[in-house]
Amino acid sequence: MRLLDRYIARQVFVSAIYAVAVILVILILGNVFKEILRELAKRPELSLGFVMRFILLVIPVSLGLAIPFSFLTAILLVFGRLSADSEFVSMRMAGLSMPRICAPVGILALFFTGVCGFVNVSVTPWAKSEMEEMKASLFNQMKRDPMFIFPDQQVMTDLPDHLVFARKEDGVLRGFQLIKLERSMPQAIVVAKEARVSVDLESGTPELVFDMDEVNIMARGEDGDLMESIQPVFMQSAVVGVSIDEFKERGDLERTKPANLPLPELFARSRDPELEPRMRTMNRTELSRRFAFSVSCITFALIGVPLGIVAQRRENSAGFVLSMVIAVVYYALLNVASMMRDREEMRPDLLMWIPNLLFIALGVYLFLRLSRK
Repeated sequence: MRLLDRYIARQVFVSAIYAVAVILVILILGNVFKEILRELAKRPELSLGFVMRFILLVIPVSLGLAIPFSFLTAILLVFGRLSADSEFVSMRMAGLSMPRICAPVGILALFFTGVCGFVNVSVTPWAKSEMEEMKASLFNQMKRDPMFIFPDQQVMTDLPDHLVFARKEDGVLRGFQLIKLERSMPQAIVVAKEARVSVDLESGTPELVFDMDEVNIMARGEDGDLMESIQPVFMQSAVVGVSIDEFKERGDLERTKPANLPLPELFARSRDPELEPRMRTMNRTELSRRFAFSVSCITFALIGVPLGIVAQRRENSAGFVLSMVIAVVYYALLNVASMMRDREEMRPDLLMWIPNLLFIALGVYLFLRLSRK
């Protein structure tokens, strides 16, 4: 019996590891194309170390998603092959019950649940927090080298209520153009031959300072829009400051998002009576999501074994198709619950467990039905 247990466990474990590797590559490439390449296109100065560190942080974030679905795929593939090769029939004819045959899978389900729980509860929030720190570090980089945040010959939209376009050359911005917006409508246009950039942190509100030469400022008058009431002013030189305090506030808000909080702080915020109900509900929902998604390894084991056996196909594509269908349905239900994370009356923290309960009920039904055969 130990030989059979090792055989089944090894087949499922190895298949799961291969599936994790494939899904990780897909998820990592997706994040790289989405985030890094976009930043590199705007700011080619980003160092290779910055890019590599970002990729390394994406791995644990993707791992929590990859493990359950990889485990499901492995079960469907292995038990589908056992059924197609009549090995499952031989086991039943030898007098082995369904629970006994599936005992190695149960042990692996507990193992992967523990790994997935550790990743989702501890590692992923840390990785997300570090990724936010890297984004916030652009603010720190701006303090050291403000030219860093400006893309070359592309419109910069990062400054609140401002658009900037310029050519980066010899440490200055040439052909400098700045548009000040209010409610998405232009209020002033500044055009300069060149601008030198510095950061003023001494004033009450941190500012990005543009020291410009040969300046043409076109501001909106008191009546009408910009083009109807424009008032041009020509100056040999001028200095304009743009507040960057929102950069810091934005980084602080991102770091305190429930998904980025460590477990002890998340527990504390979910029970904090002084926190507004909406935020308290969001923290409780994130807490439930971490544990519910970790338990999905057990859920997928329970539903994957009977589905894999009933499929009775040798082709690998059958297992992948089944796993993708189950994964899409499961994740769609989680997303529905997540969309209600700030609605206290809907109890989204409890809704997070509905996908597990539905699939466990279906798995138990299929398992019992298969056991009677």
